[in-house]
Amino acid sequence: IFTRHDHNAYHKAAGHPPTTEPTQIEYGIEYYYGNLDKATIQQHLRKKKTTDINTNKDDKDDDPNNQCTTYLAPSSIPNSGLGMYTTIPYTKHSSLTSTFALPEIGIILQDKDTHYPRGEHKLLSQYPWGAGILTGSTHEVTSGSAIVPGLGMLANSHLGLANMRHDDAWRAQFDDVDGTNSLSSEGMQSMTVEKDVGRGANSIHSRVLFFAKEEIQSGEELFVNYGDGWFTAREEWIGVVPSKENYREADRMIGELFSGNDNDGVVVDPQAYEELLKEAEKKDKRLRAAFPDNVEDVPVANEIGTARFSAKSSIQSIEWLEENGACLDNLISGTSTIPQAGQGAFATRDIHRGAVVMTTPLITLEREALELWEEVNGSDAEGIRRNEDDKVMEMVGHQLLLNYCYGHANSSLLLFPYAPTVNFINHGSKEEANAEIVWSSYPYHKGEWLEEMSITEMKDLKKTGLMFDIVATKDISLGEEVLLYYGKDWENSWNEHIEDWTTVENEQDDVFAKNVTDTLGLHWDQQNNVDSIIWTVEEQKNQPYPPYLETVCRFQPPEEQDCKDDCNNDYYCTIRWSLSMSELQEHPCDVMSRSSIDGNDWYFVRMNITDNSSSQEEMTQYYVEFLPRYAIRLVNRKYTKDQYSRGVFREVIGLPDGIFPDHWMDLKEDDGI
Repeated sequence: IFTRHDHNAYHKAAGHPPTTEPTQIEYGIEYYYGNLDKATIQQHLRKKKTTDINTNKDDKDDDPNNQCTTYLAPSSIPNSGLGMYTTIPYTKHSSLTSTFALPEIGIILQDKDTHYPRGEHKLLSQYPWGAGILTGSTHEVTSGSAIVPGLGMLANSHLGLANMRHDDAWRAQFDDVDGTNSLSSEGMQSMTVEKDVGRGANSIHSRVLFFAKEEIQSGEELFVNYGDGWFTAREEWIGVVPSKENYREADRMIGELFSGNDNDGVVVDPQAYEELLKEAEKKDKRLRAAFPDNVEDVPVANEIGTARFSAKSSIQSIEWLEENGACLDNLISGTSTIPQAGQGAFATRDIHRGAVVMTTPLITLEREALELWEEVNGSDAEGIRRNEDDKVMEMVGHQLLLNYCYGHANSSLLLFPYAPTVNFINHGSKEEANAEIVWSSYPYHKGEWLEEMSITEMKDLKKTGLMFDIVATKDISLGEEVLLYYGKDWENSWNEHIEDWTTVENEQDDVFAKNVTDTLGLHWDQQNNVDSIIWTVEEQKNQPYPPYLETVCRFQPPEEQDCKDDCNNDYYCTIRWSLSMSELQEHPCDVMSRSSIDGNDWYFVRMNITDNSSSQEEMTQYYVEFLPRYAIRLVNRKYTKDQYSRGVFREVIGLPDGIFPDHWMDLKEDDGI
């Protein structure tokens, strides 16, 4: 967890004893838990090992070329803007050599379609992942989604060439059971204390990991898999996009075309190919889209595969990347030097004053998109509106994403940066800050938009184009933390939050966690340890779990089921458990009994699952036998994590005057939020 506070004021308000600033960065040695030193940076970012953990910063033997490992550059997919490329090879599913070396933050959007129903076709709506996929947050809210910068937003998706995927903890069996290890890192000891003015102000999902699912070459573009549904839902906008299976079928059909060719595969009969395209079109328009349009291109497609042919420039030379790209690996996350700040952003090489620390694309959105509303009685109070159903709604707060957006107090336009690691940059005072934000000098920054586009047009954009450069204002050494000054408005808002903060004494106190021990009602390891015992419903009568926790089970109902009606006409099924590989097949469950066989615990559970596949939602009760312990976990009930509390700190990171043009200043000074 990382915070963005004036930490002296933070400690004072929280009632903590005075702390002394560390004289040096105290790093651990385990990369997975976010602690890094110079050797770790070089080993895991550049895949090179060092022999001296205290390498002198003037000794470059471990990385003689100081080569950038990850670039932002034009994507090989037509009309897809920019993408991410690697200059180092990745192995497939092989320990750290397959893990992308820049872990990311995951920011949960809660019930966004309810709070901002007009946002369906806005730019921000193109980027969220399902909450359960990258952050394991399915049960935090009723309808959640996750914003994950870096690979989660900047990498494009090619269904036939996807070479990176997120860390699925149910396969990996790491301690970080939800795909992150955010609660295992240093700085989490007082995650949510009762007097903590910073509670709920930041994301706990600070270690979202990706790894190589295929062998990746040096110079290759990094692709993730958005899923077939993402493309079919946007077909009218982006056109017909083939699936992985479509590319494979196209390869097979083209291969058969060449199998009887007497010309060594150099020449293809145009008429025969035309017939092949008609056959593909009849089968599936997505299959047809996998074929080259021109017969002259068929031999090349046969040689390299139709998927690679569709993105022929997806493997580039290092020289091309250096000339056309912007380096993305100048920063890596690690334990912050600021007491209790958790994660921060650190320099991976020496960066001189005036040099670009990071270039980042920006999402444009309006402040209104991040407002939270709920139904109330009355219609005349401040902050009241009526929705489409004529219900009276009151604004009760903002999405957590607001704390990661940049803006100006006199403008309703917000900007969210999504390059790797930039959202780990903490606040420093004017004296402490060693970097600042300017409009980018990268050629692909649409600087003309600043003058040509109105604020309404900026909010309605369907594509990105604006970019920031984070520039060093001082010399920054390898391993030094990078800090930005968030602005006077942000500091004032934080100071006001401290003054207004009081311990919440209401009916919600019983469900909001006060600290890590209270979060579980037992030691933290019991939740993560797959060998620990889960208590049955009967056992919980004497030793109940805290009211804000529930058990969830990994289970996917089979197509063939042994189901019946009981005497109360309730429909139920009894099924033996089998492993589900779907991240979304996780359901609240009651543990009815537990038995031990050959030293292994097996569980008999009950769960209610709603079938949303038909027009009429039907709920079925399942009794599932022989569930293994690793298919059950304890999670917070909906809305009980601090992010969803009332009165938590929310404030935009301030941009200095002169960044936004005057015609984007649509709020009066008193209207700024």
